[in-house]
Order: sequence, then structure tokens, then C-alpha cells
Amino acid sequence: MSVASPILPGTSSARRNKLIYWSVTSLLMVPGAGGGLVELFTGGPASVAHTLVSLGYPLYIMKILGLAKVLGGVAILTGRSPRLKEWAYAGFAFDFLGATASHLLAGESAHAPFPFAFFLVHMTSYLLWYKTAATRLPGTVAG
Repeated sequence: MSVASPILPGTSSARRNKLIYWSVTSLLMVPGAGGGLVELFTGGPASVAHTLVSLGYPLYIMKILGLAKVLGGVAILTGRSPRLKEWAYAGFAFDFLGATASHLLAGESAHAPFPFAFFLVHMTSYLLWYKTAATRLPGTVAG
């Protein structure tokens, strides 16, 4: 079975994949969107501020990313619009890959595996959603 082929609703593998999807997605959204709330409304933890400064970013980027994480989390968890949900997944992918690249390019390679691990969890969530989506996704062909 290819990654893009949907799983028929009501089958035991569909229920299992949906359970795995929500577990993985929760694992991703609690620190992602939850951390975004903290970054947006409090200026974030001191460790995040220190990391941003050491990577050469201005501190106001934390509020911008915090808002994006909260909105992306809402889009992913509610799933009202499949297209918006895909854009939210793309935004989180850019965030995690950008953080990985920032650490590598700033010479802090010891910290790079952490955002990359979140990227892998993120992609697992996306692929499980894509396989179990009851709604046709944008750009897919019925059949």
C-alpha cells in the first residue's frame, strides 16, 4: 500500500491509524501550539529567548512565531479546512527545518537534532492524517 492511498473507514487498521495519528499529533501540538501561547503572551521562557539571541534573531520573532504556532495548532486540531490544515503542516515543517538549519549554521550542531526530531514526528502526523483523511485532500484524484 502506498503512502498516498487512503485506508477505508471503519476497518480496524483505520481505527488503529487514527489512534496513532491523534497520539502523535497531540505529542506534537502540546509543545508546539502550547509553547506558541507562552511565546505569544509572555515573551517566552528565558531559555528560548537566550537561544534566539545566540542564533542572531531579534526577540520579537518569538511573538510572530508564537502566533503562527497557535494558529497552526488550531488549524491542525480542528481540521475544518483540509487546505488550511496542509498549510499549517507546511508552516510547522518550515519552523522545525529552519530551527535545525539555524543551529547547524550557527555552529550549535549539538542542538540541531532536537528540532529535527520534532520535524520527524510532525511528518509522521502528516502522513497518518493523509492516509486516514475522510475528506479528499486538495489536489487528489478520486479513485
